[in-house]
Parts: sequence; C-alpha cells; structure tokens
Amino acid sequence: MAAIDNTQISNILNALTPTGGTAGFPSAFTAMAAGIMKLRLNSTLSTASAAGTELATQTSGYTNGTGWALGTTSSTASSAGSTVGVPFITQSFVSNGSPTAVVSFDLESSASVRGFWGPFNGQPVNVASGNTFQVVGGSGAAAGIQISLT
Repeated sequence: MAAIDNTQISNILNALTPTGGTAGFPSAFTAMAAGIMKLRLNSTLSTASAAGTELATQTSGYTNGTGWALGTTSSTASSAGSTVGVPFITQSFVSNGSPTAVVSFDLESSASVRGFWGPFNGQPVNVASGNTFQVVGGSGAAAGIQISLT
C-alpha cells in the first residue's frame, strides 16, 4: 500500500482549504518537477517524513541515485478517482548482494522530491546474489504498486 509523503499531504491540504495569503483563498499547489519520475528502492523502511536507505547499485537493472526511471511509458491517468498503477512497464534487477534486502519504495520526481512511499509486503524481501527482484508493470490494479487516495 502506498502512502503520501508529509510534504505532499500539506501541499494538497493547503491547496484545497482556505489557507492562502488572502483571507478565504486556498494556497497555490506546488507541482512536482517536470521530468522523468523514478522508483527508488530502499533497504530500510521509508516513513511519511523520510525516505529509507537506497539500495546500492545492483549487478544489472538498478543504479543507486537513478533508481528505476519511469520514462518509457506513462502510467494510465486516474479517472473518477481510479487507482494509478506504477510502474506501467515491468521493472527488475539482478542482485549483487548476499542477499540484497528490499524493504520499501519511494516514488520521486526528477528532482528527488518524494510523492508516495510504501513498504513491500512481507518485507524485508531478501534477494540472493544473482537472483532477480521484479515489480510487475500494468495499468491500475494490474500493476505491482497501486496508488490511490481512498
């Protein structure tokens, strides 16, 4: 289950309530940086206020600092409050560790600003050296990570 970063919670609440500089007006919503978003994988648990510790660069498929860039194909946009599936294209890496522990993820902007975060079910997921860790891509509920505001 994905959760919203505390900074984004305040951003949403302030843009939807009369908190602006002019009495009775909402504050401006600050959009994420216009650039390719990424999934950052962590070896420790992310929280609402802080990201976990990012995985080291793996044998193939994951680079520390870059994560999984999501620029190949956009996720299907939400309509009438529907779930957004992330990633749209299946992502995977081959472990270089013994084992590599995957605990949580952060969905970040190109400027590394977090939007959503969440733990993986059954975490830590221990991936033995040479084995593959994968998050299934798809639209909405078919994706490995589903993000909604319900």
